[in-house]
Amino acid sequence: MRKAVSVMMAVVMVVFFSSVAFAGSCTKADVKAAVDEISAMLEKEGRAGLVKIPGYRFAGGNYVYVGDMDCTIIAHGFMPHLVGKNIIGIKDDTGFKFMAKLLEGIKSSQATKNGKTYYNGETWVKYRWPSPEDKTKFQNKLVYAKGCLMGNENVFVTAGMYE
Repeated sequence: MRKAVSVMMAVVMVVFFSSVAFAGSCTKADVKAAVDEISAMLEKEGRAGLVKIPGYRFAGGNYVYVGDMDCTIIAHGFMPHLVGKNIIGIKDDTGFKFMAKLLEGIKSSQATKNGKTYYNGETWVKYRWPSPEDKTKFQNKLVYAKGCLMGNENVFVTAGMYE
């Protein structure tokens, strides 16, 4: 019995530490590639593609989320309770309204597709956010966002990484 418990503990520790190490290996290229992939998928599939967001992961446990041009969350890969909530006023621990800054970057460029003009800006925003390991400590987080056209709806796709 003790041997079985020891083996089980060893397996749990290996899985835990390898997942933490892998999650920490996310790069800016990984983040941008994930946002580009999801943006292209939403442009092709429209709203039907939103069902894929909750299960989508890249570079370990990293996720994406999708919002509209008012900053209301449409789909979220990690915090589904945010769907339907407007987060434009959210601030980090320094008072920085990072979602407002993110939306400003997205709205910095426009394109027209099938007669519809939409915001297609791309931006990187850095802010401070609670550490995944210790929610009482804040770390720099870098997010990338890109505007796209999902059917007739202008949305943005965002993903990020801790620095």
